[in-house]
Amino acid sequence: MNNRLSRSSSTLWASTALPRAASEAVGGPLQVDVAIVGGGFTGLSAALHLAQAGVHAALFEAFEIGHRASGRNGGQVVPGVKPPPSALIKRFGDDAARRMMRFSYGSADELFALVDRYQIHCHPTRNGWLQGAYSQASSEYLRQRSHEINRHGGNTVHLDRDEMRAATGSDYWPSGLLEKSAGAVQPLAYARGLARAVTDLGGTLHEYSPVQSISSSSGKFELQVNGHAVQARKVILATDAYTDRLLPEVAQSYVNVSSAQIATDPLPPELQQRLMPLRAGISETRKITYYCRLDPKGRFVIGGRGRNSDKLDPATREQLRQAARQRFPELNDVAFTHGWACRVGMTIDDLPHLHELAEGLWTAYGYCGRGVAMGTVLGRVLGEAVRGMPAAALDYPVTPVTRLPLYPVRQISAMAALQWYRLRDAMGYPG
Repeated sequence: MNNRLSRSSSTLWASTALPRAASEAVGGPLQVDVAIVGGGFTGLSAALHLAQAGVHAALFEAFEIGHRASGRNGGQVVPGVKPPPSALIKRFGDDAARRMMRFSYGSADELFALVDRYQIHCHPTRNGWLQGAYSQASSEYLRQRSHEINRHGGNTVHLDRDEMRAATGSDYWPSGLLEKSAGAVQPLAYARGLARAVTDLGGTLHEYSPVQSISSSSGKFELQVNGHAVQARKVILATDAYTDRLLPEVAQSYVNVSSAQIATDPLPPELQQRLMPLRAGISETRKITYYCRLDPKGRFVIGGRGRNSDKLDPATREQLRQAARQRFPELNDVAFTHGWACRVGMTIDDLPHLHELAEGLWTAYGYCGRGVAMGTVLGRVLGEAVRGMPAAALDYPVTPVTRLPLYPVRQISAMAALQWYRLRDAMGYPG
């Protein structure tokens, strides 16, 4: 075992998660049944479920467990997907859409059951999640969305202005929607807890083991890892926005955006109660949304879109600080002592994608802000897929990979699109 300690960069989550010894890097050739590329929620969940089934799998992570988006997100555990049920039924048909909705609306329940079963110390809370309206049009959108979701198995409540004020301690939002089964975790601690559960079940993790290439021949796969050959019968690619050139057809099917966050030290108890008495996290109906919450120690965390980078730039830090103070003027004189960023994959249809890229080569990505819950449950689905479950029987639809038209231009223009969405938000259109 490598004695090197995991040392994700100085995020709030890295400074408050229990440390763990890094697992051994690949140092020679290997043969496994399933190779999993990526040590975030999706890859770890797949490894966990395969270990439960007794499958000989090995996970390969270029840095350390949770080093990127899974250890740097807001920690919100929000069930469901962004498109409404009517849109899912229109696209996938009634039967597939209903199975998809049962799966996604139950994703938070499944995650918290894993936390309980494996005693993962990730400061879980289940106070719900609020989506705030910011215009009359978005208020009506949330009312309709709540009704539609509940008719298809969700668990939401529409809140009027007074109820939203009571839940948030703020006059900023004229109405809102409460996802009652939602919650939050300390994301890096959750990732590390999944890793511990994998190894406790006999699964294999290799950190500091970047995969340089994946090739196939005679029905088997060969991965080059740290200059060594890894032979596998099946492969799960769980790298989301960090796929880069490993498999270009995947990397060119979505756009990369930056998710940036800042956080305070623990606030005084009386201020915590005034700010967010329900202790539910909040996002908004904006296309370019902000999201915020209080962690269990009373630190205020706010996040939103930044530049396409893994580093928090001064302009984005100030933008987030101003957004916090607009929503909660009580934070005017409070210092934000932590700041960090990561890249995330965003699909054009606002849905995660599940693909079989070749026989035995599977991937899932593009969680569009709901990756804690959806990454966890789609990791389980990927494990079922590589064990031979037919695509039609999986809980989530398998679709073909579609490269974005004019991909390089599409990626370069992503920041221009963000500016357009900000203008659209300012005009009051719902997200």
